[in-house]
Amino acid sequence: MKKIFSILLSAALLSGLLATGVSAATLQSNQAVYQLSQDPLGTEPFSYSATETHSVTLVPVGTAIQSEGDGLLLVEVFLYQQAEKHWSLDSMLSGQSQLTIRDGDHIYHISTMDPSGTEPNTALDRGIWVKGQSTGEVQPVTITGEPVDDWAANLVNEAIAKNLFPTHLKGQDLRDSITRTQFAALSVRLYETMSGHTVPAFTGPNPFTDTTDPEVLKAYSMGFTSGVSNTTFGSGIQLNREQAATMLSAVYRKLGGTISPKETVSFSDRSSISTWARDSVHFAASKGVISGYEDGRFGPKDPAQRQACLIMALRMQQKLGINTII
Repeated sequence: MKKIFSILLSAALLSGLLATGVSAATLQSNQAVYQLSQDPLGTEPFSYSATETHSVTLVPVGTAIQSEGDGLLLVEVFLYQQAEKHWSLDSMLSGQSQLTIRDGDHIYHISTMDPSGTEPNTALDRGIWVKGQSTGEVQPVTITGEPVDDWAANLVNEAIAKNLFPTHLKGQDLRDSITRTQFAALSVRLYETMSGHTVPAFTGPNPFTDTTDPEVLKAYSMGFTSGVSNTTFGSGIQLNREQAATMLSAVYRKLGGTISPKETVSFSDRSSISTWARDSVHFAASKGVISGYEDGRFGPKDPAQRQACLIMALRMQQKLGINTII
């Protein structure tokens, strides 16, 4: 890691060349060119340590950045440390094709991953440094560009960083309700990240007449979901909150966990939770995987938001990881 940082802090990196276009621009490091969806606003100095000051390019919040040639990005996210009076590494993302700058609270060091690198997260180039600057009221987006509510943004970004973001949700408005197909894909991704094993492609006869989606068939083969009838899956049907809790519990069981029927949570609308979902809802709530509303309701039949489901998956990974299976 120290070797990587020594490369990233090269002076050549920090003085990246800027070439503006008609409605966008490019930033160039030593071996890669980065395309920006909006023109930069200028530069400003920032303190990397107690003794080092460098320069960062300011871009409008909402600017999308990608490596020319569609290379995958290695992104280091820096946060200002008030006590130390300088910026320091907060988190790292890798393997995404595009980064959207969603706020002005972080500095991003963006480089292109070396496809021939012998070590994980090896940078091809020295990269560029960018920071968001608000030019007015901006709709919050994730670090990969999807619209998200402000309260959920940080947790959703953490879920993305933890490799919990399925392809089915990329480019989608995460404030909207999740579909059965999208949650099936999320359940497969959650199982794979928690178990460390890839779910094999489904090779049996397709039981559904309305979908051939490979992630749906994987989720079906693993016992995470079933159809809405003997022959249909209901791909575009919205998933509700009690169904989400039930599918998450199915993932937990597949990981070797046990759902105790004794655990209860006092939701004011407990009687409206379907009998078949009660154990799963109470288990997920008691473990902090899923929460009720401020008024004490669970809302079992309410549509589950995409952003909320990603946060549920993140909480399950954090609270019920492989070392906590009971």
